[in-house]
Amino acid sequence: VAAVSLRSRAAAAMSPIAKGSVAASVPPATKRPRLGGGGAGADEDEGGWRTPVPEELEEGTPVLYWGQHHGLIHDAFAPLDEFWIADSGTGKIVRGESGDIVQFRAADLRVLAAAMIAPMLPSADTEVAGDVAVGGAVDPQAEFGMTEVDGNAPSGVLLIGREAHMVKILEHFGTPRATSRCDPQQLLAIPCNMCHPEQLAGAAAQGVAEEVVELGRSLRPDIHVGVRALHVKKAVERIGPELLVLEGFYVLLGVQAPYSLNLCEEPGLSAAERLRRRDFCNQVDLSITARTDRSANEPHEQALRRALGEACGTELVDSIWKADVQTEIRRRVGVPELASSFKDVGGAEVDIVLLPDDASCRMNRGVLCIGEGWSLSSFGGGGAANGSAEGRIQGKTVREWEAAQAEFADQPKLPPGWIRVKSRSSGEVYYFNKKTKESTFELPEAPLPDGWTKQVSKSTGKSYYFHAKKRLSQLTGPPLDAAAARAAAPPRPPARSQAAASAG
Repeated sequence: VAAVSLRSRAAAAMSPIAKGSVAASVPPATKRPRLGGGGAGADEDEGGWRTPVPEELEEGTPVLYWGQHHGLIHDAFAPLDEFWIADSGTGKIVRGESGDIVQFRAADLRVLAAAMIAPMLPSADTEVAGDVAVGGAVDPQAEFGMTEVDGNAPSGVLLIGREAHMVKILEHFGTPRATSRCDPQQLLAIPCNMCHPEQLAGAAAQGVAEEVVELGRSLRPDIHVGVRALHVKKAVERIGPELLVLEGFYVLLGVQAPYSLNLCEEPGLSAAERLRRRDFCNQVDLSITARTDRSANEPHEQALRRALGEACGTELVDSIWKADVQTEIRRRVGVPELASSFKDVGGAEVDIVLLPDDASCRMNRGVLCIGEGWSLSSFGGGGAANGSAEGRIQGKTVREWEAAQAEFADQPKLPPGWIRVKSRSSGEVYYFNKKTKESTFELPEAPLPDGWTKQVSKSTGKSYYFHAKKRLSQLTGPPLDAAAARAAAPPRPPARSQAAASAG
């Protein structure tokens, strides 16, 4: 069924191909290779190009066709080894001498041996390196985000967490930025079990906001622009299958827009940098959560924190970054073999950071701060957990905190299952759910009436309320039923006795 569905989609998207398509096994005489590129099945050539396999070609992949002609995969159906190319120069679908649209095979195409990573916007102190020659030609790998800055490889972070954490981060980031190119244009949370290469492109296409895609097309009106998940696919391959079995977890991804034509021809750029911007960073790309270059004296973890703050406006408490804490989180969620880091195809050292199930979230001067949660509080000093600390929150058991709730009697009543907890380090009060083990600095909401659920808009990241049976959605919470209203009501002052009232 999936194959039929994909085939139908490919046919619909390429409706002019339905009749009269021709294979590209014999290129027209006017289009034959001009520089003698290798044939199908050839090994990597001097310029770093090689023959791909069908499974690695997807919409938006930069390719060489008919020798040295640059193009992009316009549509692809890998199971049947069928691909259609849009020429990078004209933006039009490639046609043969007879005027028929050409259907390519993977063996007819060439891809760069190392995939190109769309980089962060350059900082003011970043210099563009000069051309690097290989055999008398510009080395296309020398400046495609694959070189080190001042001897240090770039740093990156891939953030993984539960739905509640992803919602907080998305709400803090806000709506997609679609007026001009920035980094990132949008944040996207995809379930880990949907990061399989066969599902990732579809999930990305559904999640990326249409206005971001339109921005990409306006920046590059000369070519076909679509959503490309190639970089994340490569990352998933390097991480391994453990990522795909993380049930109930989401991976946080960034969305990057292509360079505009003006930025591709910006004065002072080297030939390789112009080529990189024009022919490789020319799609709406899915990327890891955050990625940045770092100077010679900047530690890797410091660069990670800076990148996460600049991209997401988010800061993680020190202990979450610790290796032993990350090891313990992996053990608790059943993926002890999940890699702690990997090196992406652009040469960046990427840390994979899992958020604790009960990590707390609070705002501090415009920054979303994510804490370790009660279950990992014993890791605060970097030591291993011990059995006596497993069931304690800020030094007390849940029963002890229940008994201490009288301390907060003057504050609004909490929904059933929630208690207040005071941090030993800061003195701040936060909320803890005894059943779900969730902790938060935001006052929890009362249970919704029957039939109502709280949803998050995929396009805006904002919350709304939905009643499936009534087919009703609204931005404000529905009226509470009587029981819930009583539970959420603030405590009343004690009634005065009749004698006291008379005396008053």
